[in-house]
Amino acid sequence: MYDYVLTGGTVVDPATNLNTPRNLAIQGGRIAAVLDPTAPFIAKQTVDCAGKLVVPGLIDFHVHVFPGVSHFGVDPDETCLARGVTTVLDFGTAGGLIFDGFRRYIVDASRTRVKALMLIAGQGLISSMGTKPGLGELWDLSYCDVEGCVEAVERNRDCVAGIKVRCMDDIANDGKNEAEGLRRARLAADAVKLPLVVHPVLSSLSIEHIFGTLHAGDVLTHCYHDKRCGLVDANLRVLPIVREKQREGVLLDVGHGSGSFAFRVARAMLEQDILPDFIGSDIHAYNLRGPVHDLVTTLDKFLHLGMSVPEIVRRSTTTCAAFLGLADEIGTLRAGSCADVTVLEIVDGEFPLTDSEGQIEVARRRFEVRNCFRAGRPVGLLPRPI
Repeated sequence: MYDYVLTGGTVVDPATNLNTPRNLAIQGGRIAAVLDPTAPFIAKQTVDCAGKLVVPGLIDFHVHVFPGVSHFGVDPDETCLARGVTTVLDFGTAGGLIFDGFRRYIVDASRTRVKALMLIAGQGLISSMGTKPGLGELWDLSYCDVEGCVEAVERNRDCVAGIKVRCMDDIANDGKNEAEGLRRARLAADAVKLPLVVHPVLSSLSIEHIFGTLHAGDVLTHCYHDKRCGLVDANLRVLPIVREKQREGVLLDVGHGSGSFAFRVARAMLEQDILPDFIGSDIHAYNLRGPVHDLVTTLDKFLHLGMSVPEIVRRSTTTCAAFLGLADEIGTLRAGSCADVTVLEIVDGEFPLTDSEGQIEVARRRFEVRNCFRAGRPVGLLPRPI
């Protein structure tokens, strides 16, 4: 007897190349079986998923979830899990000096599965433009201690997935410290043998300089932004360095955020076959009420831009799980994997979508989260933030 069987839905699991009507059986917190719709079964409870998509639990590759410490931080269970996201990657909200607290109060205390990038700056994202003092994390390079960063990673190997640095002039003493901060982040990533993840928006460095530090498996986030240090020229043509680094294995993350996603850039780059490896929302305290709202709203934008449903699901489940080293556990509905499951419905209508530049486009379809399971247990859902 199964604990739950989700019936009548279309199972979309890019990890197993499945996009077909199936029933999904859950037992003991694991995926027990993917059943032919005609196969008999006995279950304690059934969930009617007719007309809906049954997908692996969504993974938001880019979040900031340390409320009360970082001014960016939001609660992962309220803003992610309750909106169908079962796993998140915190994008360097905490550095080595505060990571033990991040682990205790977020990683270990959340129902959402939380993995993290370690910020090269030990103090983490505790101040920035708009706070008092308005000092970014690279303002004083004393905090960018490679040895301290490495030690913090070694204490937390099970939950750290990479090293993060933000290259922005206004958080780096008017750009003076960007190159050195980037260099130190590269050293730390090499020392711990984990990927380097770089934010380039509004950097005083060239995109060629930044890409020059990245190796196969590293990540450039905010790939569709419309600001300085972008990936396209004035005519929206993709820069040659982008294709070169993609061929080398450098990965791209959407990282929508408050200022890092422009429809005009995303559409142009998609038309030139520059697709993201990860569709991360970059949800934080300043965009929860818009333009991000949640991961699903970011997925809506790629549905609107013409990306197929299986490819949207792939970039918000399968590829994220692989980066985290958890491809056998999450990001799939393969029998034996953790029963993290999201049920989506595509609804028709007129849905205004706003990018980070304030441009509004009206979509004709969008996703709605109808059910969610975390390790085989139902999750209470909250409505889309407005």
